[in-house]
Amino acid sequence: MNDTINPNNSQHDDPGLKELILKAREYGIALWKGKILILVLAVLFGSIFFLRARLTHPTYGATLTFALNEGESGGVGGVGGLLGQFGLGSSSTGKVSLDKIVELSKSMRIVNQALFEKATVAGKEDYLANHILLIYELNKKWAKNNPPFEHFRFTHDSFPAFTLEENSALKGIYGFTVGGMKPGLVTCGYNTESTIFSMTSTTENEELSLALTENIFHHLSRFYIQQSSDKQKQTYDLVKAKTDSIYRQWTSSEFTASNMEESEGALWAPSDRTRRTIKVKQSNMYAMAYGEAIKNLEMADYAVKNSTPFIREIDRPFSPLYPQSPAKLRQIIMGLILGSFIAAGWLLGRKIILDAINS
Repeated sequence: MNDTINPNNSQHDDPGLKELILKAREYGIALWKGKILILVLAVLFGSIFFLRARLTHPTYGATLTFALNEGESGGVGGVGGLLGQFGLGSSSTGKVSLDKIVELSKSMRIVNQALFEKATVAGKEDYLANHILLIYELNKKWAKNNPPFEHFRFTHDSFPAFTLEENSALKGIYGFTVGGMKPGLVTCGYNTESTIFSMTSTTENEELSLALTENIFHHLSRFYIQQSSDKQKQTYDLVKAKTDSIYRQWTSSEFTASNMEESEGALWAPSDRTRRTIKVKQSNMYAMAYGEAIKNLEMADYAVKNSTPFIREIDRPFSPLYPQSPAKLRQIIMGLILGSFIAAGWLLGRKIILDAINS
């Protein structure tokens, strides 16, 4: 049998690869034909990004670093052990959540207190809330939807006495300060390896940045000191209450035994002697328990008097702060790239649609 050879099958071309190469060539030609559009949009966006960088106000970042005071945990744990002896608590204190401190640093309790501290900015002493209001012209922005806000200012710091308008402005400034969908003026985070925290305030005014960082940290630190002292004071009160209870039971047993001895004298019946013996043993037992309770009370009192801040400051920002502004060259390059991508995307999209229509 003779085999016939088909010359058409001597070379096997990959139709998929060939089609892909042809399509890429067509798209390349389409992009080359639209090079003027790509160039125009690239220059346009580069110019826009350059102007935006040039018109953007420089900002000043004031960064303060701090760490948790780990030495306090041992003291609290020791006092917690006293509670365990009385069945009032456990000796384990657990690990403080680092994320909790970050969340607390941007809580309304801390931030609002800091916003109503007075500071001198641009030669004028006022609440930080009013400084932010004026520097960023928030009142004018709000006045577009609510005209009464055009000349709004905070005149006092009594939160319970705030009007509806003042509460609305306070929420607006708080949101602008901590951020939400957009970055705020203040950020706080920590290094997962060193567990050192960094709090940074970035504003358009150097004095405002310094004052904002300092006051937020101050209220954050004071809150933790208060929380720590309250916990130890509560422990002291519980230990003291238990000590006083033991003392009352001890003195009561002593007086009862003494009264039994005075009233019965030498005419005691065997049952009377037994009751007095029981009372004397109870009195001795309470006396021993009271001695131990006094030691624990002294330890708890020492812990209260020697409570230390839970947050320890490391580096504090100081003047002068160096202004930060967007790098103009970087902004131009970003604009050129973005403009080129938009033009190329439009050209390729247009060709794909036309090819689909023609086919």
